[in-house]
Amino acid sequence: MFKILVPTDYSNCSIAALKQAGVLARGAGGTLVIMHVVENGSVPDPKTEQDPSHQEMARLLQSFSESNPPLRYEERYVEGIPVSAILSVAAEEKADLIVMGTTGRSGLKRLILGSVAEEVTRRAPCPVLTLKAQKEEPNGEAPTAVWQNWTTIDQPPASSIPADVLTSAEINNNPALALVSRAISARATDIHIDPSGEEYTVRFRIDGKLTNFCRLSDEVGRALLMQLKVMGNLDIADPFHPKEGRLALPGALNDFEVRMTAVPVVDGEAISLRVLSRHRLMRSMDQLGLSTNAQARIEQILRHGEGIVLVTGPTGSGKTTTLYSMLHQLDDGTRHIVTIEDPVEYDIPTFRQISADTKHGITMTSGLRTLLRLDPDVVLIGEIRDADAAETAMRAASSGKYVFSSLHTRDVASTVTAIRDLHIDSRSLAGNLAGIISQRLLRRLCPECSKAAVPTDQEAAVFRANDLEPPKEIRHPVGCPRCRGTGYYDRIGLFEVVTSEDDIIRAINDGKPESELRRLIHERGICTIQKDALLKVAEGVVSLEDCSNMMVIQLAPQAAAVN
Repeated sequence: MFKILVPTDYSNCSIAALKQAGVLARGAGGTLVIMHVVENGSVPDPKTEQDPSHQEMARLLQSFSESNPPLRYEERYVEGIPVSAILSVAAEEKADLIVMGTTGRSGLKRLILGSVAEEVTRRAPCPVLTLKAQKEEPNGEAPTAVWQNWTTIDQPPASSIPADVLTSAEINNNPALALVSRAISARATDIHIDPSGEEYTVRFRIDGKLTNFCRLSDEVGRALLMQLKVMGNLDIADPFHPKEGRLALPGALNDFEVRMTAVPVVDGEAISLRVLSRHRLMRSMDQLGLSTNAQARIEQILRHGEGIVLVTGPTGSGKTTTLYSMLHQLDDGTRHIVTIEDPVEYDIPTFRQISADTKHGITMTSGLRTLLRLDPDVVLIGEIRDADAAETAMRAASSGKYVFSSLHTRDVASTVTAIRDLHIDSRSLAGNLAGIISQRLLRRLCPECSKAAVPTDQEAAVFRANDLEPPKEIRHPVGCPRCRGTGYYDRIGLFEVVTSEDDIIRAINDGKPESELRRLIHERGICTIQKDALLKVAEGVVSLEDCSNMMVIQLAPQAAAVN
C-alpha cells in the first residue's frame, strides 16, 4: 500500500500540502498519514476550533471521508522536536513519500514547516515533495490559495529511491553529499544541475537515460552549487569560466569518485557530476555481456602480446570499462602497465597513471612520449584524439609495446577509415593492429515485469534481414516499482570483435574501402553489433524497441492497412 506522510500545523501552507497529498494518494490508491507535532501534549480539536484554518482542515478531512470511494487516512499527534518527530514517523510508518509545506505562521508552526523542511528533505528515508508559496501577504501569512498557487521545489521520481547509502551525521548535514548519496542509491552515473528561470532542475542519468529527480528553488540551488564548488576546490569567485574538479568524499564512499564540471550557461551556472564506481569500472570480462564467440576473440587478442588494440563506440558506450577489464586481466604482476588519460577515470594502485594537465603542459601527446620512457609493457591511451597521438601510439606498438586505446567510431570498418584520416599509413596500421572492438550499451529488460509476445511480421523481417531465424517470442518492457516504471534495469554491452585475420589485414594493407571491409567481416561470419543485438533480443535480454531507439536496428515502417 502506497503511504504518504503529511506533517501539518493547520496553516494555509500545510492545508495546500494536504490537498496535493490527497490528489496523489487517490491517484495511487494509497493512504495518508496526517501527523501533527504538538506542544505540551495539547491536541487541538478541528471541529471545535474557531480558527478558519482549523475549520478548513475539518472540511478537507470530511471531503476525504465522503468521496467515492473514501480516501483512507489516519491522524497522529506526536510530541517532540519537529525534525526528529517527522523522520521517526516516516520510518515507523514506512512512508513512500512525504508531502510538506515550507511556510508556517509563527513560532513552532514556522519551525515545523519552514527551516525544518530542508533538513527533512536531506535526511528523509523516502522522497520529499515540498511546497513553497510564491508570495506572502503583507501580514506575513501565506495567501489562502489552492494548489495551483504553489510551486513544487522538490518532487520525487517515478517511484521511491532506496534510502541513502550513508547514515553518518556528516551526510545528514551536507546537502551535496546527500544528493550524491541519493544518486548512488538510484544507480545513477551522472547528475545534472541546471538553472531554469527562478529555479534549478536536478536530473539523474540512470541506465543511460536522463530522469527528472527534483526541482530546487533559486536560493537552495545556488547554495547547493556553492557547496559543490567548495568541495571540488573550484574558484567560487569566478562563475564565468568552465572549471573541472573532483569531490572529496568521506570514507564511507571510498568505492566511488565524483568528477565535476561547472559551466556558465545563459541562466547562470550549470554543474554536471560523473559518478564513478570501482565496481562498475573493474568488471570481469564475463560481466560485460560478451557472447561466447566474442569473448574467445578478445582472449585471442589478449594473447597477442604486442601491437595496438582499439575499442570504439560513441560517448557513453562503455569503452573505458572494456579497456580496464582487459588491462585487469593482463595485470598478473609480471607486466608494467602505464596509462595516460584525460582525466584518469579511477585510481588503480597497480597501474602507473598519468593525467593530462594542459595547465602544466602535459597533453595526451607529450604525456604519451614521457610515458614511453617508463619502460612499460602495456600502455593505455585514454583516447586517440589527433594525428600526433595516433602516430606516437603506432610507433609504440611497432616497438613491441602493447597499446590499448579508444576512438569514437560507428563500427570496425569505420575505425579503419578514422585511423587513415589521422594520416596513419595503411601498411603501418595493418602491421601493428592486434584487434578492434566496437561496442554499444543497451538497457536490459527488467526481469520482473517484461512480457513475452509473438513477433509481428515487421519484427520477424528484421531477423531474416540479418540471416537469423525469428524466435517464437520476444519480450517487451512493461514497468514496475523495481525498474521505476521504465521497463528496464541495468545495461548490457553489444560487441563486434575483429582480430588480425589474414584477409582483413590484407584488405587494410591494400587500402580497401569500408564497404569491402564490411563484406569481408560478413563473409567471415563475425557477429556484428546489429546481429549481437538481435541475438540478445531473442534471448529476452534486451527489447527490439530499445534497439530501434538507439539506432542499432532499423525497423521497416509498417505497411498501410488496406480497406
